[in-house]
Amino acid sequence: MLNLSEAFADFKRHIRDPDWRHAVKIELGALRPALTRALPVVLKARGNADFTLLKVLLENAEKNPGGLAYEMDNERLTWWDAADQTSRIAHVLADAGVQRGDAVALLGANSPTYMMATLGISRIGGTAALINNHLEGQPLSHAIKSANARVVIVEQEFAENVRARADLEAQLDHVLVYRKGDLEDKMASASSTPFPRAKVSAGDDFVYIYTSGTTGLPKPCKVTHARAVSAGNFFGTVCFAFGPGDKLYSALPLYHSNAMLLGASGCIMTQTPMAMRSSFSASQFWNDVQRYRATAMLYIGELCRYLVNTKPVQAEKNNPIRVAVGNGMRPDVWEEFQRRFGVPLIREFYGATEAPGLILNLSGKVGSIGRVPLRRLGPMKVIRYDVDNDEHQRGSDGYCVECGANEVGELIFKLENQPLTAASEFRGYTDEAATKKKVLTDVFVRGDKYYRSGDLLRFDDNDFFYFVDRIGDTFRWKGENVSTAEVADVIGHSPRVKECTVASVPVPGNEGQAGMCAVVTHGEFDKKDFWKVVQELPAYAQPRFVRVLDKLATTGTFKIQKTQLRSDGVNPDEVPDPIYLRSDDGYVRMTTELWKDVTEGRARL
Repeated sequence: MLNLSEAFADFKRHIRDPDWRHAVKIELGALRPALTRALPVVLKARGNADFTLLKVLLENAEKNPGGLAYEMDNERLTWWDAADQTSRIAHVLADAGVQRGDAVALLGANSPTYMMATLGISRIGGTAALINNHLEGQPLSHAIKSANARVVIVEQEFAENVRARADLEAQLDHVLVYRKGDLEDKMASASSTPFPRAKVSAGDDFVYIYTSGTTGLPKPCKVTHARAVSAGNFFGTVCFAFGPGDKLYSALPLYHSNAMLLGASGCIMTQTPMAMRSSFSASQFWNDVQRYRATAMLYIGELCRYLVNTKPVQAEKNNPIRVAVGNGMRPDVWEEFQRRFGVPLIREFYGATEAPGLILNLSGKVGSIGRVPLRRLGPMKVIRYDVDNDEHQRGSDGYCVECGANEVGELIFKLENQPLTAASEFRGYTDEAATKKKVLTDVFVRGDKYYRSGDLLRFDDNDFFYFVDRIGDTFRWKGENVSTAEVADVIGHSPRVKECTVASVPVPGNEGQAGMCAVVTHGEFDKKDFWKVVQELPAYAQPRFVRVLDKLATTGTFKIQKTQLRSDGVNPDEVPDPIYLRSDDGYVRMTTELWKDVTEGRARL
């Protein structure tokens, strides 16, 4: 345990650092809204309390019925409109046999109707399974089956994907289609008498939000009403700091936790209007911001990279955005994004839909996911992880070993048997086996339990945290650990590189995994320039292979699909894109003959 002399020595060292002083000043400034506006809600949203987003929305409709709630293109809903539409959807679902506790699958692009369907499901006491609208075939069937949904609400554009799945026929009782479908007709003829809001508990499930599916099939994560209310209130009051005149613009998909739990929930909790787009468009982003006069935005790191890579447009100048909140902003994008678009505040955070905690960067320190005051006393720990053997390092006593400053390890969160708030609770997945895999036991004492983030992080002497990589993305090469994210950060700083990602690939005849960089460039790939760029990296970390593509494949939430890149490999006879091999003095184009030399040991990696 940290003694007083060590604490005092830490304080004397910290106070001389301007980054530390700036961070503490910002954190103290956020303390008042956190204590007066966020904490009371967190404490209220516990146990059997009747406290949901729908309840708050209905209160908004009573207090400010004519106030703007949602808009997209020419569609505008007031808070009263929103309350009425959730009621009508609940009537339709009741006629379809939906009861309290049932899951209803929801499949569609962003729209006010999507939000009304989510809250309408909540009004009848159900749980909305928010399904990625990019899913087709077996992954779509799996998502609906894993939620045990008997009713699907689906936008017309995606309805055929559901109807085409013969393996869902026995499970589904109703498929309700909106936007030129039958749902609007049923809503129009539904009773105008307000549907009585189901009395649910804060601890009941509000929505299922699925993992991105970059590896394997998506898993539905349970999100309670308490978690949605608490997250929305905290981000709305502390991170966005919404006030009169604010409006949020979001082009992130509402089936994603950032858009639903932070954005939409934050707007409901603070009575802030939300403007949206059906799906992200880099070319129209700033036009939307200007026409909606949005003052806040949500981001995912790759979304910001797309914006930085677009040609300048008039609409980006003097735009009204004052704060951007999100995660995954790489350092090579961060400064350029803030400089070019003049966004005063970047609020980067680290978290996961199901994680019992988060890290928040309020001070704007570039590259950091946030600072954790009193880190030693908190529930978050970073423990040593053996990449070679894919296991945690344990000491002679059998327990895990905490990392020191600037040492890379896995981030874990302590799980309490009786969590004080929804924010510190891990509800898990609908799949019990998947839930158990995320829990690490006997970590520091016998019987304790911690949630595994699956992410490798490090922290510095001032307790600023930095994302390093996902476990599985860090690989071993020539006796050294290589972080794909850190390699990509260096390469991404090149002005010739438009997009890039790094993955490890197996090479026949060689032990371990070799680094491969998939890159999209401005103009033709310049192998000499790329060679100069990678000289900033240690020799062992320089990618052994480079694959040049026209576009990187991503999930619906802009996460790059590395699994496919790994499975493709780098055999030039099997990969249609140009492949380059690192030699002693540069990169050379891979040929069938050269690949044979590599796999038979004549060409050295």
